[in-house]
Amino acid sequence: MNNSIQKLSIVLIAFLFITSACKKTDSDTTDPHTGSGPSHEHGSNDGIKDNGNGTYTVTLAGVNFTTTARDFSKDAAVTAPKTVAANKEAEYPIGHDIIGFGIVGNQLVAGYDKNIMIYDMTSKKITDDHKTSFVVSGIDVNGAIMTTEGSEDVNFYNIKNGKIEKNFFRIKSVNGSKFLSVCYLDYNKGYVYDENEVVDFALDKATESTKPKVLDIPAFAGVTYSSDESYIYFCLGQLSKPNPNDPNAAYIDYSAIRIYERSSKTFVDKNSADHEQYTGIVVDANYIYIAMEDNNSIRVINKHNYNSAGSFSVDKPKDLKKIGDDLFVYNSNNKSIIKFKISFN
Repeated sequence: MNNSIQKLSIVLIAFLFITSACKKTDSDTTDPHTGSGPSHEHGSNDGIKDNGNGTYTVTLAGVNFTTTARDFSKDAAVTAPKTVAANKEAEYPIGHDIIGFGIVGNQLVAGYDKNIMIYDMTSKKITDDHKTSFVVSGIDVNGAIMTTEGSEDVNFYNIKNGKIEKNFFRIKSVNGSKFLSVCYLDYNKGYVYDENEVVDFALDKATESTKPKVLDIPAFAGVTYSSDESYIYFCLGQLSKPNPNDPNAAYIDYSAIRIYERSSKTFVDKNSADHEQYTGIVVDANYIYIAMEDNNSIRVINKHNYNSAGSFSVDKPKDLKKIGDDLFVYNSNNKSIIKFKISFN
């Protein structure tokens, strides 16, 4: 049995187990705190308002939250060769094997099991641990918290006074979903990975029954996302392709970055690599940061010319976020998030 068949067998077994574990009961359809469920329908005033300063007011089911566009168009482009330097500034031992995380001010928001937690970076303590309706398979934060849960639903939660409120909006069985996982909350759209494809939906039309397919990918390949003003960056891991030098040999494992241009809705493949596992991605004005869990490193490439800007060591990195010059990396071995100050020379 070759490596790819073994991998697929393991993934299918895991899929059956998780799907069974996420099976809903009547009690699962209500919020565990209030006994009432979230809205499944848009309100009469739902929509998206451009605030003219890079932020957008989104209204879902009558609830307002403010998203931010990742727009670096006013930053100077750097194309000259430079090398990354990363100085570790802090470590936050969150103590859970998380699905993903976001940052709101001085708080880390992370999903694990059937929970969303808030971790205060000043006190280094969990300040809220909100029970969700179903198992969390994906999470992202942009003004509100967006999750994929129970393998088929998308939920939205607000944060108020440092606490997570009950889910206020749910998209049930997205696109006739099979196995929802990693999600991405852009300023005006949501992106969701569903077994062998990525679909998107406009936040002001979230209840439309058909969600456009953005990307076809092999089943259970592993997807993470980032964006800037022009592109969505899809980081794909755990892919396999035939060995061109020996058709009878085991498949070659590889990872790739596929870049989706918003305006033309077309893709460009960049930075594919054989025998490597990409497990996370984030971009800023000039660079793409790629987490490589198997290699215990963060690779950095220039997003304008795709030249290497070096790498630095991190133990078992997965998800990562960048705020200004600070790069936050989830260390899956220590179950902690590490803050690095990033510079180039």
